[in-house]
Amino acid sequence: MEYQVGDFLVHEGSGVCQIEDIDDMELMGKGSRKTYYCMAPVFKEGAKVFTPITGSTVKLRPVAEEARFNYILDNIDEIECIKEPNDRMLQEKFKEVMGEFTPEALARVVKTVLLRKWQRLESGKKVMALDEKTLSVAGRKLFEEMAFAMHKDIPYAQHLFEDALKHKTSNSMLVGI
Repeated sequence: MEYQVGDFLVHEGSGVCQIEDIDDMELMGKGSRKTYYCMAPVFKEGAKVFTPITGSTVKLRPVAEEARFNYILDNIDEIECIKEPNDRMLQEKFKEVMGEFTPEALARVVKTVLLRKWQRLESGKKVMALDEKTLSVAGRKLFEEMAFAMHKDIPYAQHLFEDALKHKTSNSMLVGI
């Protein structure tokens, strides 16, 4: 799918971006000219992202609608946690699910990690560093897009998600994630 100048997209690495220009360029002197989307990440002032229109492995998609995030929040208790007893394998599953590149997949990862984190804290254990890293990456992606779609800031979007998770998740889900 081709996009136009002014469109807002989700870039898998840089989050919500706006296309500022579409230009034929030769980047890093590789000797081949390509047409690139020249984008500005919405939440990284002054940054620029250049992604080829064709032949790129970078995923791009339109920003999800606010209604999609409201549906996720309203039905957060129905989002299935990712289950894997081996922590190393769990991290691989997180990457696999995040690779689906949808708000629902990100919500699934964030929900799983938050519940694991809260469960560990409640039982007096430390939060696992890999969980914090996963939450940082998946949470940033989810909360940025959610904030943009809802015309809110990122902390507000994060609060909405965490609040929905705390109030709609049954205590039985907190056991045996």
